[in-house]
Amino acid sequence: MISSQLAYLADLGSQIILILLFFASFFVIAFYVERKMFFRKFFTKDIESLISSINKSQNKEDTIRILSGDKSVEAQIVLEAVQDKKAETSEKFFSSITAKVDITRRKWEKFFLYFATVGSNAPFLGLLGTVLGLMQSFSDLALAARPDAKAAMGGISNALITTVAGIVIAIPALVIYNSFQKRVGNTVKNIQALGKAVSNSIH
Repeated sequence: MISSQLAYLADLGSQIILILLFFASFFVIAFYVERKMFFRKFFTKDIESLISSINKSQNKEDTIRILSGDKSVEAQIVLEAVQDKKAETSEKFFSSITAKVDITRRKWEKFFLYFATVGSNAPFLGLLGTVLGLMQSFSDLALAARPDAKAAMGGISNALITTVAGIVIAIPALVIYNSFQKRVGNTVKNIQALGKAVSNSIH
C-alpha cells in the first residue's frame, strides 16, 4: 500500500517538475525577446560615429547639441554628466558618469538573475524529476504480478525526459545570460570611451 502511494507521489512529482520546466523555458524566451528589443531600441548601434562627431565639435555647446540629438542611453548618460554643474573638473565629470551608470545599470540587467537561476538550477530540477520517475518505474515493476522488462525500460526512458528537458532549457538560459552580460559590459566601455571624447572637447 505504501509502495503504491509512493509510486503515485513520485509520478505526480515528476510530472509537476516537467510542467515547471516548460513554464521556465517559456519565460526564458519571453524575457529574452523583451531584453533584446530593449537593447535594440535604447542603445546606440554606432558608437564610433558618435565619438567621431564629438571629436569634431568646436565647443561645449556644440558637444551638447550633438549629444542631445542622439537619444541612445550612452549619449544621454554622458549628456547628464556634461550638464551637471558640480562636474566642473575632469575627475568629477567621470565620477558623475560612473554614478549614473551604476544607477541605470540595474534597469539594463532586468531578468538577468532569472536567466542565471534557470541556467544553474534547471539541470538539477530535471535530475530530480528523473529520480522520481525512476522511483515510480521500479515501484510499478516491484508491484507487478508479472514483471515486464520492456515496460520497465519504457518507464525509465520517460523518466529521463526530465533530465534532457532540464539540460535543454539550461544551456540557452546560460548563453542568453552571458551574451547580455557581455552587452552590458560593452555598453559601459562605450560610455567610458564617449566620456573621454567629451572630456577632451569641453575641459
